[in-house]
Amino acid sequence: MQQPWIIGAAVLAGAFLGDRLKLPSGILTGGMIAGLVAKGFVEGNVPSGRALSVISQLLVAYVVVSNSDVATIRKHPEILPIAVGYIVALTLFCLGAAWAINKLFHIDLETAIYATAPGGLSGMALSATEAGAETPVSMMFHLLRLTLILVFTPFLAALFGK
Repeated sequence: MQQPWIIGAAVLAGAFLGDRLKLPSGILTGGMIAGLVAKGFVEGNVPSGRALSVISQLLVAYVVVSNSDVATIRKHPEILPIAVGYIVALTLFCLGAAWAINKLFHIDLETAIYATAPGGLSGMALSATEAGAETPVSMMFHLLRLTLILVFTPFLAALFGK
C-alpha cells in the first residue's frame, strides 16, 4: 500500500529537480520521468478515477484559456487557412500512422488513433481514458514523443533559429 506514496513522492521530487535543473517544462518533465521510473521499480500504481479526471480537465482548460489570446486571430486572419490546412494534413498523416500501427503491431485502431493523435499529453490521456481506449498503450507513445520533444526542441530551435 506504500506504492502510491512512493510514486507520488518521486513525482514531487522529480518535479522539483526538473525545475531546478531548468529542464524544458521542468516540473512536468522531471515529475513525469521520476514518477515513471519509481512506478517501474515498485511495480505499483497510483489511484485514478472520475474525480481526478474532471479536476485535471478543468485545470488544463484553465491553463489553455489563460494562456490564449483570441485577439491574435483578429490581428492575423491570414494564419487561419494555413492553420486549418496544417491541422488537416497532420491529422491525415496521424491517421495513416495509426492504421500502420494497427496493421503492423495489432494494436486496436482506436488506441492507435489516440497514440498518434497530435495532441498534448494531458489532453490525450484524458480523451483516451474517456473513450475507453487502452490508455497505457497510447500514453507510452505520447510519453516518448513528449520527452523527446521537450529535450530536443530547445536545441533545434537554438540551432536553426539563428
